[in-house]
Amino acid sequence: MSPKLQDLIQDEITMGGVKKKFELQKWEMVTTHTARRSFATNMYKSGYPSISLMKITGHRTEKAFLLYIKVTPEDSAQRLLEHWKKIDNENN
Repeated sequence: MSPKLQDLIQDEITMGGVKKKFELQKWEMVTTHTARRSFATNMYKSGYPSISLMKITGHRTEKAFLLYIKVTPEDSAQRLLEHWKKIDNENN
């Protein structure tokens, strides 16, 4: 079953030392920051240079930028594989 924007999300937050539980539809949790992070992640995964993205997002270090876009080890392995394939194609 694929997630839908109407799916209910349960979470809790601590405010003033008191835990509050809440339930929202997924669409209610989408913000402009969600769009900003998604843009940065998708552009990075498409091969756009991270240094250029860092200028757009305002990150000063690559370490902070990579934590921000939440690159998984699988994503990094896939990028390496694509790079090797590109080199192999250029040499053949």
